[in-house]
Amino acid sequence: MRALAVTSLLGVFGMVSLGAAARAEEANTRIAAMPYSDCLSIIAETAQETGEAPVQTVSNDDETTVRINASDGFVTVSCSRSGKMVLTKSPVPAAAGQTAAR
Repeated sequence: MRALAVTSLLGVFGMVSLGAAARAEEANTRIAAMPYSDCLSIIAETAQETGEAPVQTVSNDDETTVRINASDGFVTVSCSRSGKMVLTKSPVPAAAGQTAAR
């Protein structure tokens, strides 16, 4: 179920990025121009779909960054008040001997 929700997040991000002039920095990272409040809404919607609260890694006046767990890794979403969203999909390192599921 969580993999489906993260896939949905990537799909929504893809649709939003078409109109927001996103560019790929690397295969698993996408950057888009997006209002801060819209970016936070995407995080909230994804959390609702997954049924889990995102793990907050940064929270200050200028930026909010969360990690959303999935069965095959995790997605990191960074929302900046300067109007930028950065989404990075990462697998769980096999060498870590861990899984993304809690």
